[in-house]
Formats: sequence, structure tokens, C-alpha cells
Amino acid sequence: MTFLSYICSGASLAAMIISSLLKGKSMRGILLLVLLANIMMAMSYVFAGQAGGAVSCFIGAGTALINNFYDMRGKKLPVWLIGIYAAAFVGANLAVFSAPKDILAIVASIVFILCIGQKSGRMYRFWTLVNMVLWCTYDALGLAFGTLVSHLIQLGFTVVGMLVHDRKKK
Repeated sequence: MTFLSYICSGASLAAMIISSLLKGKSMRGILLLVLLANIMMAMSYVFAGQAGGAVSCFIGAGTALINNFYDMRGKKLPVWLIGIYAAAFVGANLAVFSAPKDILAIVASIVFILCIGQKSGRMYRFWTLVNMVLWCTYDALGLAFGTLVSHLIQLGFTVVGMLVHDRKKK
């Protein structure tokens, strides 16, 4: 199962690297890659036996899909929908809560809502940076090394994306 966890983490990583490096004037391409990455990362957590991470990523995939529909139509996300996202993340994570580290999965999930709710790649990358720090800590505490390596690399590429696209030119 560990090998399958690494394979899924690698596929997720590839999608997230590409999403972090897209300029992102529109969130459509980013959200499709985030959808794919979350499905693959959820499977990686399943194979690593980390239920909190898996639940968060499956819900994250659903939220990315819904956000993509709104983005395609040029509509703003309703506040009530964001509330449903938060309740789903918190409720599902509490249902599989098994250790204090699972609090990090809940907080990272809430930060994820901020990531995919952005209108530009710039703010998406900022919130992704915060999200990756939380997930790296969760992975290290849960000994989920496949996802930890993926998240560390993703963290690095998020910084690269910020340097390439977001820094102010003098």
C-alpha cells in the first residue's frame, strides 16, 4: 500500500506543480488541476492510513469542482456555499478525528477554502503557501512520508510561482 500511496502522491504533485506555475488570470485551469490533485492526494492518504487527510482531500475535490462551475459562468461564490464547505470539512474531519494532529487537517481544510475561492493566481498562491505549511506539519506528525514529500515539493513550486508571477518588478 505504501507504493500506491507514493504513486498517487506523485500524480497529485504533478498537477499541483502545474497549478502553482500557471499565471492564473482566470481560476478555471487552476481549479481543474486542483480537482485532480485532491483526488490523487486523497487516495494517497487512504493508502497511508490517514483518514483525516483523505476526507479533507475528497471534500476538497468536490469544492474545487463546484467552484469551477461558478468560475466558468463568471459568478461569485455565494456566502452560504462557503459556509457549507466549512461545515462539511469540519464535520467530516471530526467524524474521523483520532489524534490531536487531526486539528491541523481541519485548519488546512478551512485555509483550502480560501485558496480556491480566489479570483487570481496571485492570491491562490499565497493561500496555497499557508496551506502547504499546515499539510506538511500534518504529514510529518502522521508519518505520511509520500504526501509529505509531495507537499514539500509543492511548497517549493508555490514559492517559485510567487517569484515568477507575483513579485513586484522594479
